Amino acid sequence: MRAARLLEPGKISIVDVDVPRVKGCEVLVRVGAAGVCHSDVYFRKGFFGDVSTRDLGFPIPITLGHEISGTIAEVGDEVQGFSKGDNVVVYTFVGDGICHYCRSGEEQLCINPRHIGGYVDGGYAEYVKVPHYRYLFKIKKLSHVEAAPLTCAGLTAFRAVRKAELDPSKFVLIVGAGGGLGTIAIQVAKATSQAEVIAVDIREEALEAAKKVGADIVINGRTKDVIGEIKRLTDNRGVDAVIDFVNSNATLSTYPNALAKRGKYILVGLYGGQIVYKSPIIALTEMQFIGSFVGNQADLAGVLALAEKGLVKPLITKVRKLEEINDALDDLEQGKVVGRQVLIP
Repeated sequence: MRAARLLEPGKISIVDVDVPRVKGCEVLVRVGAAGVCHSDVYFRKGFFGDVSTRDLGFPIPITLGHEISGTIAEVGDEVQGFSKGDNVVVYTFVGDGICHYCRSGEEQLCINPRHIGGYVDGGYAEYVKVPHYRYLFKIKKLSHVEAAPLTCAGLTAFRAVRKAELDPSKFVLIVGAGGGLGTIAIQVAKATSQAEVIAVDIREEALEAAKKVGADIVINGRTKDVIGEIKRLTDNRGVDAVIDFVNSNATLSTYPNALAKRGKYILVGLYGGQIVYKSPIIALTEMQFIGSFVGNQADLAGVLALAEKGLVKPLITKVRKLEEINDALDDLEQGKVVGRQVLIP
């Protein structure tokens, strides 16, 4: 089969590899679509900010791709509830199953992670092996192209919005609102809370995308007095939550100033910025800085349910061939992508 393999930092090549064999509880999925996530830009580069992927334990060579939708091609002899031909998405944030976090339902935070597309071969290939059928979710109304981005972009956005604890009386500011995660977060926030959504991005086409998916207000981040504008819109109170899908030095030095008292700053992006903020202000206003990684399986079930009901729909702006993986990552790295790109093997 064809697979897009990271052979060394900076280089992804299309190579021929054997189709994986499955046994026991394992499942072989014929990949229908694989979403292109910004974290794969960092995997290709070899760094998350200034932290080496090797230092984090990520192996090379490896087949990347962790947003996966497809059709079951083969099942092991111990698989229950799934059959050849079922349309599924894959929960790829696999753990060892026995650590504290796995046992408490937060497998994505496993001490000994085995994430598909990070620690073991992923979905930028014609087939992917899933280590246990419990990581599969059946899809009904969704196409593979629509469903694939929900397994990371949707999952991550859903968890971040959930941590923001929104309701109709609150304001939420979404930074990087026109990207794959931001456009889903806007929809999740509106569908689950009806909070007032303020969307910030630095490209006009990204702001148009944010407005298209339901943002109540859009602001260009290059506005001279962006914090003043946000305060004006919130009667000088500030927003109850900021969800930062960038986390650059620029965003982290600006948008904490938009928080209301008791506001929550949800850090999601992996750009690599540093937080520098005066601790007395944090104490006096009871603001919170909260990290948010991808979600657990309950979060994936939640965002899939919203999508099956038509309340959330990933903004797919380009469908590309597997052989275009480097072009897709280049466009993402250079800030040319609005919404989500999806690869078809």
